[in-house]
Amino acid sequence: MKNDESKGLSWPLSLLVTLLICVLAYTAASLLTREKSHILSDTTVLPCTSSQAVQVLGKGVVYSDGTSLRALNDRGRQTWSYVVGANCGFNACESGVAAWSGDLLAVLNPENGAALFSGSLGQTILSATVGSSYAAALVGEESSATLIVLELSGREIDRIALEDITVLDYGFFNKGEMLWVMSLDTNGTIPMSQVTTYKPGRKQSGKITDSEQIIYEVMFESPSVYAVGTTYIRVYDYTGVENVGQRRLVYGWYLVDSDASADGALMAFVPMAEIGTTAEISDVRLVKGNTDRTIRMPFTCFSILARGNAVYGFSDQYVMIHALNAEQAETYQLPFQCDALIGITSSSSAVLVSGDSVYMVPLP
Repeated sequence: MKNDESKGLSWPLSLLVTLLICVLAYTAASLLTREKSHILSDTTVLPCTSSQAVQVLGKGVVYSDGTSLRALNDRGRQTWSYVVGANCGFNACESGVAAWSGDLLAVLNPENGAALFSGSLGQTILSATVGSSYAAALVGEESSATLIVLELSGREIDRIALEDITVLDYGFFNKGEMLWVMSLDTNGTIPMSQVTTYKPGRKQSGKITDSEQIIYEVMFESPSVYAVGTTYIRVYDYTGVENVGQRRLVYGWYLVDSDASADGALMAFVPMAEIGTTAEISDVRLVKGNTDRTIRMPFTCFSILARGNAVYGFSDQYVMIHALNAEQAETYQLPFQCDALIGITSSSSAVLVSGDSVYMVPLP
């Protein structure tokens, strides 16, 4: 009789325990992945392919078929096209599009594709960029190039000889009125990183030299210059004088993206060990002003982008959005298998690659 009573009591108790375990497991799973139920179903297939060069331009994109450029709006409709020439290259900037083929350069209005300037620079163009007041084109040989600075009308106002150095990057800052050039001099026993600033048409205004590390990224936040290298973030004024008190150690971390806004630049770093041949990023270090924190993404990412006060992580199935001061990321499921990220438009749509197709997906 005692044995029967034991059996009678154990069955409901076992059921209660099982139900409790299921509830706890469900609650934990919901807390960890509660945003997975949000599927980003509003997608637009763009009339370009993953094998073509595609760049974000405003709310849409611009892409090349090898000879011509075609701009698409946020609905995937073509807004303009421009014939550049064989094997053309291009650079889409906020202020315009620089397009080149051989020694021919065209500066295009980003809204309608109209040529603000088109002409020969007399030498093979390696790259070009457009600011609000000027355009610049790097011509000649990579190890001994010349940077030609033009007004948007095409009038040449500067030729900067960059002999025996490797130009890593260049662009405009201070509302487009100033020019910067980041270079590396490897002729000596120790590689020398340099960031030089110019007032177009006038003279060199400042120079940063660093022999302790390789500088690979430069950001401008008036009145400061942030030089990000393999060991430190160093902060300078426009003349090249460092504020040593603002130096920050970043050895072992690599800056994958940054975004400057009115309240300061957000920088997203990832461990060097997580960006090999195939990026498998879990940890992201966010630096902005006095804030320096490391977060962990819910799923392994192949790409990280910084925008405003948040960082965006992209995996093959999910988009993760982690605000600078948030405790955890908001996670959204993609409606297709994602292979690569091209960028995020000014209207917060992700331009993504899946197989041969390119999609535009509005983000929350």
